[in-house]
Amino acid sequence: MERKRHIGIIMGRIYKKTNKRLLDGIIEQAKQLGYSTYIFTLNEESYNEKIRSGEKNLFHAVRSSQLDGIVYAPYTFASDYFFEYIDGFLKENFSKPVVRIGLEPDKGIPVWYDDRGEMTEIALHLIYGHGCRRLLCLTGPEESAVAHRRAEGFADAMKSAGLPFSDDDIIYGDFWIWSAKKLADEIADGKRSMPDAVVCANDNMAVALCDALAERNIHVPENIRVTGYDGFTEARIHAPAITTYQPSQESLGRNAVYRLFEAVTGEKTPPTKTEKGVLIRRESCGCSSNNEIDNFRVYDEIIADEGILDCTVSAALYEAETLNELVMRMFEMQYKFMAAERAGRERLFLCLCDDWDTFNQTENGREYRTEGYSEKMQLIGSEGSRLTFPLEQILPSSLDKDELTSTFILPVHFQDQCYGYIALEVTESLDDFNMHYIRYCREVNNALKFLCTQNELKRLLYRHKLSESRDELTGLYIFENCKEMWNEIQEAAKASGDQVYIIAVAAGGLRHIENDSGYVESDKYLAAFADILAKSCGSREKLFKYGETSFVIIGFGHSPEKQIAAYLKKTEESVWRGWISSEEKYMVYARTNTKILSAETFLSTDEAAETIRAEMETLTNAMNDQLSEYIHYSELFGLRREIFLHPENDWNGEMCSERLNISKSYFHKLYAKVFNVSFMQDLQKSRLNSAKRLLVTTSAALPDIAEKCGYDYYNFMRVFKKETGMTPTQYRKQK
Repeated sequence: MERKRHIGIIMGRIYKKTNKRLLDGIIEQAKQLGYSTYIFTLNEESYNEKIRSGEKNLFHAVRSSQLDGIVYAPYTFASDYFFEYIDGFLKENFSKPVVRIGLEPDKGIPVWYDDRGEMTEIALHLIYGHGCRRLLCLTGPEESAVAHRRAEGFADAMKSAGLPFSDDDIIYGDFWIWSAKKLADEIADGKRSMPDAVVCANDNMAVALCDALAERNIHVPENIRVTGYDGFTEARIHAPAITTYQPSQESLGRNAVYRLFEAVTGEKTPPTKTEKGVLIRRESCGCSSNNEIDNFRVYDEIIADEGILDCTVSAALYEAETLNELVMRMFEMQYKFMAAERAGRERLFLCLCDDWDTFNQTENGREYRTEGYSEKMQLIGSEGSRLTFPLEQILPSSLDKDELTSTFILPVHFQDQCYGYIALEVTESLDDFNMHYIRYCREVNNALKFLCTQNELKRLLYRHKLSESRDELTGLYIFENCKEMWNEIQEAAKASGDQVYIIAVAAGGLRHIENDSGYVESDKYLAAFADILAKSCGSREKLFKYGETSFVIIGFGHSPEKQIAAYLKKTEESVWRGWISSEEKYMVYARTNTKILSAETFLSTDEAAETIRAEMETLTNAMNDQLSEYIHYSELFGLRREIFLHPENDWNGEMCSERLNISKSYFHKLYAKVFNVSFMQDLQKSRLNSAKRLLVTTSAALPDIAEKCGYDYYNFMRVFKKETGMTPTQYRKQK
């Protein structure tokens, strides 16, 4: 399937009528040429640095791979901060053609309307329509190309009418109110002779000049006639209403797309239609506006449309406790800006960074995303779509419609905290992109911040709760404070058809350590023992601290007997291996009791707690009964360690019993009781372990290895083959 063709449009303040007309022309011509459009625009232009930072992240969604080119209208932004930033961003990050609506050829392909000719038409209307002979021109900054073009249009009219004028009659100002007020003061104070008329290069200056002259008791149009340029609503509702020229923004937009298409394809396809602008004659030049064809809504409708969106949106969104709830409410509230008859055809997409509500721990504290978007974005659509897609696509290509569409993309953020962007896709009318929609998007921004803050507070509260549920020494959860986890384990076991098992573990030997070296040393060994227990746990096992020196492991699986045996073996080997390789004086040993629940058994938290308590009590009683047998515990562990470190010695039961000062028979009985293995089996295990290590890590001859491990050569060969199933030489080669 051929990729759907898109062009990008970058504009500010699309809600203003003049900018909306420009957009209408761009989109109309783009559709004629077979292009869908992405319109990148802002929620607001603020002087607040954090808000600016959040807004400008939008342009990170502008991707060369998805757009054949861009039409960019910098003058539609209120602040030079943004169009200067966008100029730089496009230069560095966008490799396709850019048509820049303006007169700066060094920043893209320039397109502009004939404001020079239109200013000539305004001035000629004053000259021939009202008999004005002494005219002034108030234009924009001297460094502005637009200001010069409009001044040149004024000069063309004066020359055409054969009227005298000088450079002093062209006044370079600011396209804003201050230069207009200054000119009014100069006229009122006699620093400039009273002109018949002032031709202003935009409506803002014309409105400001009328007001400033009125303050100095100079009346428009009785004393001075004033005209503007642009056709803004403010000019129409002013008293007196301002005569102005409304250029054809639609034609400007169509021309921009035509130039872009030519740059992309090399083909020259003129715009579908062109039309001139309109000179709108009103009271400020002495005409009457009674016969003006007014295609605008009356002023009170405009105020209503731009009024504050009622609070039901924020109230509904702020009630959401999860992202799913927020999105559901958000889509339910689309009627606030969208016409009912288009609700089923237009789509709204919320595209969030994969880390939109996470905070990263840095040297400066906890920080959130402030720059750009994540490479993987999460999309939730009003039609039910939920997708993860690469940012490179802007929107997932799988959601493309066969028909041509226009998609408005606005940033989603709170101050400088970046969440993602929101996309409104329309197929017909652009009317649903309005002031209500912009305020709706701002409410979504605020609601996401509220939810993000709620989530963070919940995380903090949960961590606080967990911290209260953890044992300070070992860091493990205390079972009594985390009984609800029992239900989670039991539900997981039930879902997979497994059996739950319980292993009660008590740490032995701690009393001896306390008596010998104190509580601090005992705690050190207990913490190390807990760490071994935790590391021995599998993915389906959870370890809890139960009492002062006891623990409980709760797990589940298809073969609980094998899992319990595997866990106990792994724990025992880890304890023994850690002690043998260290210089520690003492050793903590484990005593266990286990219970397996049938697959049909389903215990409440209280029943589970009682079951575990009973297992622990049984284990504790058994250990208390055996205390007398562990009087030689320290010496016995020391002896076993020496056997494993020096297996080559001539170890036997008589020698060992003499070292412990007990009878030989009691020694063998005690050894088996403590280590769950007979003395002779353990001795052989130590010698074989040593032999395996020497075979793998050295090139020593087999007779030498046998001697170092306490064997004669032939006995070594026989025992090794019997225990491992292979000869020492085969073992060495395999390893």
